[in-house]
Amino acid sequence: MVQVDPATGLPISEVEKKSNIEIFNRLDGQRTQSDQLINDLGTEKGQLILNKIREHLLKRVNKLIDEDGECKALKRLLVDMGVTINVGDMAVERLMKLVMKK
Repeated sequence: MVQVDPATGLPISEVEKKSNIEIFNRLDGQRTQSDQLINDLGTEKGQLILNKIREHLLKRVNKLIDEDGECKALKRLLVDMGVTINVGDMAVERLMKLVMKK
Protein backbone atom coordinates (compact mmCIF):
# COMPACT_ATOMS: atom_id res chain seq x y z
CA MET A 1 0.00 0.00 0.00
CA VAL A 2 1.29 3.46 -0.92
CA GLN A 3 1.99 5.80 1.97
CA VAL A 4 0.46 9.25 1.59
CA ASP A 5 1.74 12.56 2.92
CA PRO A 6 -1.16 14.04 4.93
CA ALA A 7 -0.15 17.65 4.24
CA THR A 8 -0.22 17.33 0.44
CA GLY A 9 -2.26 14.21 -0.23
CA LEU A 10 0.49 12.98 -2.54
CA PRO A 11 2.38 9.71 -2.27
CA ILE A 12 5.42 10.06 0.00
CA SER A 13 7.73 8.98 -2.85
CA GLU A 14 6.54 12.00 -4.88
CA VAL A 15 6.87 14.41 -1.95
CA GLU A 16 10.42 13.31 -1.21
CA LYS A 17 11.69 14.01 -4.73
CA LYS A 18 14.15 16.91 -4.68
CA SER A 19 12.32 18.91 -7.33
CA ASN A 20 9.02 18.60 -5.47
CA ILE A 21 10.63 19.55 -2.16
CA GLU A 22 11.99 22.72 -3.78
CA ILE A 23 8.54 23.54 -5.19
CA PHE A 24 6.85 22.93 -1.82
CA ASN A 25 9.43 25.10 -0.05
CA ARG A 26 8.99 27.91 -2.58
CA LEU A 27 5.20 27.76 -2.30
CA ASP A 28 5.43 27.72 1.49
CA GLY A 29 7.65 30.81 1.36
CA GLN A 30 5.18 32.57 -0.94
CA ARG A 31 2.33 31.70 1.42
CA THR A 32 4.29 33.14 4.34
CA GLN A 33 4.97 36.35 2.38
CA SER A 34 1.29 36.57 1.41
CA ASP A 35 0.20 36.15 5.03
CA GLN A 36 2.66 38.87 6.09
CA LEU A 37 1.36 41.24 3.41
CA ILE A 38 -2.25 40.65 4.52
CA ASN A 39 -1.22 41.38 8.11
CA ASP A 40 0.65 44.54 7.05
CA LEU A 41 -2.34 45.79 5.07
CA GLY A 42 -4.45 45.46 8.21
CA THR A 43 -2.41 48.13 9.98
CA GLU A 44 -3.10 51.87 9.87
CA LYS A 45 -0.26 52.46 7.39
CA GLY A 46 -1.51 49.56 5.29
CA GLN A 47 -4.97 51.11 5.15
CA LEU A 48 -3.44 54.43 4.03
CA ILE A 49 -1.68 52.62 1.20
CA LEU A 50 -4.87 50.80 0.20
CA ASN A 51 -6.80 54.08 0.18
CA LYS A 52 -4.19 55.69 -2.09
CA ILE A 53 -4.33 52.70 -4.43
CA ARG A 54 -8.13 52.90 -4.41
CA GLU A 55 -8.03 56.64 -5.26
CA HIS A 56 -5.60 56.18 -8.15
CA LEU A 57 -7.45 53.15 -9.47
CA LEU A 58 -10.78 54.97 -9.32
CA LYS A 59 -9.34 57.93 -11.25
CA ARG A 60 -7.97 55.58 -13.90
CA VAL A 61 -11.18 53.55 -14.27
CA ASN A 62 -13.31 56.71 -14.52
CA LYS A 63 -10.90 58.15 -17.09
CA LEU A 64 -11.14 54.97 -19.17
CA ILE A 65 -14.94 55.03 -18.95
CA ASP A 66 -15.09 58.72 -19.93
CA GLU A 67 -12.72 58.26 -22.87
CA ASP A 68 -14.50 55.23 -24.32
CA GLY A 69 -17.39 56.17 -26.60
CA GLU A 70 -19.34 52.98 -25.97
CA CYS A 71 -19.00 53.33 -22.19
CA LYS A 72 -20.07 56.97 -22.38
CA ALA A 73 -23.18 55.98 -24.34
CA LEU A 74 -24.08 53.24 -21.85
CA LYS A 75 -23.45 55.60 -18.94
CA ARG A 76 -25.75 58.18 -20.60
CA LEU A 77 -28.45 55.52 -20.97
CA LEU A 78 -28.22 54.69 -17.28
CA VAL A 79 -28.50 58.37 -16.36
CA ASP A 80 -31.49 58.79 -18.69
CA MET A 81 -33.18 55.86 -16.94
CA GLY A 82 -32.65 57.56 -13.60
CA VAL A 83 -29.91 55.23 -12.44
CA THR A 84 -27.33 57.26 -10.56
CA ILE A 85 -24.52 54.85 -9.83
CA ASN A 86 -20.82 55.39 -10.12
CA VAL A 87 -19.75 52.42 -12.23
CA GLY A 88 -16.06 53.13 -11.64
CA ASP A 89 -16.57 53.25 -7.88
CA MET A 90 -18.47 49.96 -7.91
CA ALA A 91 -15.77 48.29 -10.01
CA VAL A 92 -12.96 49.51 -7.76
CA GLU A 93 -14.81 48.47 -4.59
CA ARG A 94 -15.38 44.96 -5.93
CA LEU A 95 -11.75 44.69 -6.97
CA MET A 96 -10.54 45.85 -3.55
CA LYS A 97 -12.81 43.29 -1.88
CA LEU A 98 -11.35 40.57 -4.05
CA VAL A 99 -7.83 41.66 -3.18
CA MET A 100 -8.56 41.73 0.54
CA LYS A 101 -10.80 38.61 0.36
CA LYS A 102 -13.58 40.26 2.36
